[in-house]
Amino acid sequence: MAASTRADLEGVTALVRATLVPFGRKPSERDIEALTGQLLDRGEELASQVAHLRRAAGALQDWELLRTGGPERGPMGAWTYARALARTVGKMIEVLTEDDDRR
Repeated sequence: MAASTRADLEGVTALVRATLVPFGRKPSERDIEALTGQLLDRGEELASQVAHLRRAAGALQDWELLRTGGPERGPMGAWTYARALARTVGKMIEVLTEDDDRR
């Protein structure tokens, strides 16, 4: 995929925000599954775009652990996993945006 545009990043940011809602607004299990799939897809794209940036090293380590580990078992496992993905994707967006602003 080509480098993300600002509009692409805004769409992913909206996805992150939809995932990082308070417990009282927790999505249904079906919605969490959909959010997780979208976060995994977009996260892969972003990971390839920030791989060369030193500031992304921590996010990339977290990404690899999350991507290969999957959610923990238990009643909150899927939601906690989706939220961890969202925080990591959010960090990659932050790094990518900072890099664009520096150019």
